[in-house]
Amino acid sequence: MFRRLFSGLNPVALLAAGLGLAALFLPWLLLKPTRISPGVGYAAFGLEPLWAAGMLVLWLTLPAFKGVWRGLVAGLGLLVWGGLIAAGAQRLLEGAGEFARVSPAGGFWLGIPAFYLAFFAAYREAGWRATWTAPVAFVALLLMGVFSRLGPLVELGAWRSQFATEVWRHLALSASALIQAVLIGVPLGILASRGGGFGWVVGVTGFLQTIPSLALFGILLGPLAWLSRALSLEVALAILIVGALLVRVFRAVGNWLVFAVALPVGVLGMVVIGTVLFGLFGPDALRLALHAPLSEAGVRGIGASPAVLALTLYALLPIVAGTRAGLQAVSDDLRQAGRGMGMSARQLLWRVELPLALPLVMEGVRGAAVLTIGITTIAALIGAGGLGFFILRGVEGGAPDLVLLGAIPVIVLALLADGLLRQVGRWLTPRGVR
Repeated sequence: MFRRLFSGLNPVALLAAGLGLAALFLPWLLLKPTRISPGVGYAAFGLEPLWAAGMLVLWLTLPAFKGVWRGLVAGLGLLVWGGLIAAGAQRLLEGAGEFARVSPAGGFWLGIPAFYLAFFAAYREAGWRATWTAPVAFVALLLMGVFSRLGPLVELGAWRSQFATEVWRHLALSASALIQAVLIGVPLGILASRGGGFGWVVGVTGFLQTIPSLALFGILLGPLAWLSRALSLEVALAILIVGALLVRVFRAVGNWLVFAVALPVGVLGMVVIGTVLFGLFGPDALRLALHAPLSEAGVRGIGASPAVLALTLYALLPIVAGTRAGLQAVSDDLRQAGRGMGMSARQLLWRVELPLALPLVMEGVRGAAVLTIGITTIAALIGAGGLGFFILRGVEGGAPDLVLLGAIPVIVLALLADGLLRQVGRWLTPRGVR
């Protein structure tokens, strides 16, 4: 009987409805006398029975709709969800004291994946035209100030100027590391795909990801502190130029000394270029006088330099692996066809192999971007700033709302970067390869 009853229903919509119904009976909001108090939880029906009943009806009826209509029901449910939050927060805060806070609880958070699955089910049936209600409803909730009385938004009001600075610093650190990782990782992936003794590249980049981030920061502290005192910017640039020329000469004659020169020169290049990139993107102006020590240009044992270097090293594996996999997936017949047309090895790489490998290359870059945005949170431990600043302050002060103020934007930035790079990869991929 139950099989016949549910046989025509979308299983994703059923799961969304189940999660939404479970959320109604969990603690929805927490009332805390102060920002560090544990708080008391209130379920949806204990806050506003009418709003909760509306949510109950919408979740029960959601699986019965299909396509665009399911999207409309989910959008309406999102508005009711916001109304329940606003009305419940207002009711709890009435006469609760000057320092009282209302924070999201388990039911609140469980409702988010429930709505995601509801819109996903509608999207699978009718495409994007079934999901337009999601951004419209969310923007409407923001304009109505539905979330303004929740603890994380209250914390945002107290840290508004610092929040903008740390978001920009977080993006600058991530972008600087990602740019370097692409510039280094794609050539390394090309070498790894060719074999010829370069198979170790993937192993080394994989080993780098096994090093705990705090340990890597500690390893980099001493050498970077020494570099900041021992070298000036003009000397560092001269070493980079001479080192690049030596690598070129040794590579031409096949000398093994190429590795002995390339490793320190490459690390120094990552430190200097990464710090300069952070100075261009970040909110902190750096002095770039050629005669000044590297510490004046921002290279220090703590701060942006070790953070950008460590993040670059962590981001290499997805890019190297994606590039290698993409190039190895190119058919030998296509290579033979290119050679038959008279293409040189370089022309074959740029006109045949890389365009065909680009989807997997961009998948690697996308994975590296999401990874980098997440790991950048740890950079606050060494004075580099970023959204991890709020997480650390919240953990130290026992303020969960302050932790959420740092954690939620990191998740949003990672999702935005994932979606943006996915679309960029689609644009860059030749039409015949899509």
